[in-house]
Amino acid sequence: MKLLIKIGSALISREHRIDYEWLHKKVDEISLLHREGVQPVIVSSGAVAAGMEIRSLRNRPSDTVSLQILSGMGQIQLSRFYKDFFNEKYIYTAQLLLTHHNFDNESEVEAVTEIINRCLEKDIIPIINENDMVNKEEFDSEGNFTDNDILAAFVSMAADVDKALILTDVDGLYASNPRKTSGVPELIRRVDVIDDHVKAMAADGKSDLGLGGMLSKVKAAEMITNAGIETIIANGNYSITDILEDKVPSTVFSVRG
Repeated sequence: MKLLIKIGSALISREHRIDYEWLHKKVDEISLLHREGVQPVIVSSGAVAAGMEIRSLRNRPSDTVSLQILSGMGQIQLSRFYKDFFNEKYIYTAQLLLTHHNFDNESEVEAVTEIINRCLEKDIIPIINENDMVNKEEFDSEGNFTDNDILAAFVSMAADVDKALILTDVDGLYASNPRKTSGVPELIRRVDVIDDHVKAMAADGKSDLGLGGMLSKVKAAEMITNAGIETIIANGNYSITDILEDKVPSTVFSVRG
């Protein structure tokens, strides 16, 4: 099985630094899946948080150039830890930085597809992020890839994965925002059709470090399922295996037809 795993900023960062203990645990889980025959494709956020850690910053800068520089610094740090953690399991990784321009035409998409597939053929796990140093649109407005959710959708389609797993810090799509609702909100366990009602339930709350909210994840799920790929939004603090085996709460976006 070819599996897209998207890791969001809200999971990989803690108090303006990378949560290396959490990341190490996820790498162990992904390594186990890899040994069992799964071909993981990772789309990972966290570069800005890593850059803020390097510079000992507690507040995210507001200007675009500062964010781009932090991302460039942090990407080196983030990639190094991915490499080191996977190397402990004798697994190689390759970094792939993309912008929305890489999905503008068929020849660019074919190039991305070939790179990812050749990595997987050689048992190399591709670690993908947005190339923020040259793609300032993410920081200038609402974000072209909105914390890599939409990037994960484009990569899922380009790589023709069998399943997409979008990991975040909540259990899935709720009927109302769990951070703003008193009591226990209803978790939507399965979505067969992504319509305006479903999108309205996706409260668009955003964190200090991430640019995406649940709405961007639902929009990504819509793109991916329209391509015929089942998508799961789940809490990344659960075991990935448990999520895939439906042993923990999550929201499954099914493929119609």
